[in-house]
Amino acid sequence: MRPLRATLITTLLVAAPLGARAQGLGDAAAAVMPQAVSIKIGSGATAKTVSQTTVPFVFVLPLTARFNVDVATAYASSDVSVDGKTVSSINGLTDTQLRANYTLGNDAVVFTIGANLPTGQYKIAEAKADAAGQIGNDFLIFPTSTYGSGLSTTGGIALARSMGDWNVGVAGSFRKSTEFDAYSADDGTGKQVLTFTPADEVRARLGADRAVGNGRLTLGVTYSTFGNDMLSNTSYATGDRYIGQGSLYYPVGGMDVYVSGWGLYRAKGQQFGGEAPSETVANGALALGFRSGSWYIEPNVEARNWQVDGYKAGLLGNGGVRLRWTSGAISLMPSATYQIGRLYTLGGGDTYDVTGWRAALTLRVH
Repeated sequence: MRPLRATLITTLLVAAPLGARAQGLGDAAAAVMPQAVSIKIGSGATAKTVSQTTVPFVFVLPLTARFNVDVATAYASSDVSVDGKTVSSINGLTDTQLRANYTLGNDAVVFTIGANLPTGQYKIAEAKADAAGQIGNDFLIFPTSTYGSGLSTTGGIALARSMGDWNVGVAGSFRKSTEFDAYSADDGTGKQVLTFTPADEVRARLGADRAVGNGRLTLGVTYSTFGNDMLSNTSYATGDRYIGQGSLYYPVGGMDVYVSGWGLYRAKGQQFGGEAPSETVANGALALGFRSGSWYIEPNVEARNWQVDGYKAGLLGNGGVRLRWTSGAISLMPSATYQIGRLYTLGGGDTYDVTGWRAALTLRVH
């Protein structure tokens, strides 16, 4: 059961520990994952289109059999246009995430420590604020959701063990953030720099998986609680977050069937001028996988529902296909998705059509 426990710990820590025999530069892995997204909200001359092209880079280096380091960053270009004309845009590097993982014992305990290095975009001007703000949406989900979140450090531990037919794991982490200059605004008397201090975060995860016939069932839940954010001299707070995830893989004949879902609940918090309402996002997906020659082909469909303070806020449907081709140390994974849905004004009123597309390509050398 050892490989299953290692996989479960990896999922819990969102890390990438390699196998016990991997060590040194010869076992390093690198991946480049360019992605493009374009989402149109509304119709006619007033329709708003939010587009983003991002190129994440990931490098994983196993220094010893039990200790490895990974580094990740991205270049992203985001644009908001109305009637075909750009009204706000921002581009450049994002922050860099540096993380180290140490495996203790028989793959049953993993320690991790990480840092978010402020290599991204800061002191964002008003002309760029709309583009920077549009991409941080939990419902539409852009590949790069922020250009910079300041210097922070994270420490965590994950443990897993077999319990009968189940592999069960728990993990916890704490993130400490520092203040940074976030926005540059014109208050009528000149430029004013707004300082932002993200809240510290405590996160706990519980995960489990087991074999189901020739397939596998995986379940997980994550809880995050935060302190108060500070923008200049004003304090506000995001609500606690609960995320549940589940997936089932099962082979049927010559085809693989994948059923998965996740749900996000964010409790009420505090925002400028009052209370921040609660919100929920629920997502379900179905994919079928089969081989055709040297390619693995995976058509898929997905549905997502968004509610804010108990009111219907959005519906979204996705349909697409993922492909995978591997030759030796190179893996190539392109994908494309078309989206259609609707956004709703809270409490009734106007609705806005949503259409869009996504394309991605992952190139991995390992």
